[in-house]
Amino acid sequence: MNDHGRAGVVCPQGVLFRGQPEKTEEEDGSNRKPDDEYLIRRGLLDGGYTDEEGVTHEHINIIEAIVVLPANVFYGTTIPASIIFFNRNKPAARRDKVLMVYAAREGWYKETPNLNVLLPHDILRILVQLEAWGDIKVAKRVIPGHEARLKARIDEELTFMLSEIDEKYKEEFNELPTVMKQLKDTKLARTKRTQLEKRAERLKIILAKRDTEIQAAFDGADKEKQAVDTVAQELLAMFADPEQRKRYFAIVEREELEENEFNLNIPRYVDTFEPEEEIDLKAAIEAFQEAVALESKLGSELQTVFAALGAR
Repeated sequence: MNDHGRAGVVCPQGVLFRGQPEKTEEEDGSNRKPDDEYLIRRGLLDGGYTDEEGVTHEHINIIEAIVVLPANVFYGTTIPASIIFFNRNKPAARRDKVLMVYAAREGWYKETPNLNVLLPHDILRILVQLEAWGDIKVAKRVIPGHEARLKARIDEELTFMLSEIDEKYKEEFNELPTVMKQLKDTKLARTKRTQLEKRAERLKIILAKRDTEIQAAFDGADKEKQAVDTVAQELLAMFADPEQRKRYFAIVEREELEENEFNLNIPRYVDTFEPEEEIDLKAAIEAFQEAVALESKLGSELQTVFAALGAR
């Protein structure tokens, strides 16, 4: 990259935290050299350098953002991946900071038999966080454009799906009018008419399946557009709520990175734990009391039945 270069690199998540720093005998009882992976990561986050004129420059952090993705989203590997975004010309306000986005939460991707898939509304969730950098004003500005673009993409995919369905049933679709026209011939032999009637019924069944697939494609596109709108509102609510923000992203200062020995493991900075279900204590106690009362009642009824059986 040149002095203004930017890049995004897909990596296994292990590069975010593998490797150990140097340790002295006073620190842990042994002399340990730093691992290469640690040195590379530290260099990207805190790399000072000497230019051609021999002038030593202070640290420079060229990692702008990290996005942690779900497992199994790329062909050929099931391991969880991440995207590291590099920027050699970071804005001054972001120079000593790294944006960390957690996009692997359950429900933020679609599970399929072979791969996990990021749908347009999942992509919107990531894009807005990357551009807004925690600023709700920026989020409000960029969301409409992303919504429009993603909905256009949904329409493009719908058009492609409809063309695929048309091609799949093209032969039957073209055959049915011919069969129906032949059936209008009053001079047809009974055997031939019966064959044509059976063929027409089969074609109608097949084309009814085609109509179902077409409707499903339209319904799926409408549902995805609604999901895009829902996520747009979700993001605006999140940016306005400090507690919610912690579960989506973190903007990490250089001092915190140094304290963590340049370990970029996302759970150190973003709350990745699924929230526990809230329990209405009063309702739970009432349900328990009702269960105890029912148990007592049924116990009494059983005792009555046993006593009657014993009397016999």
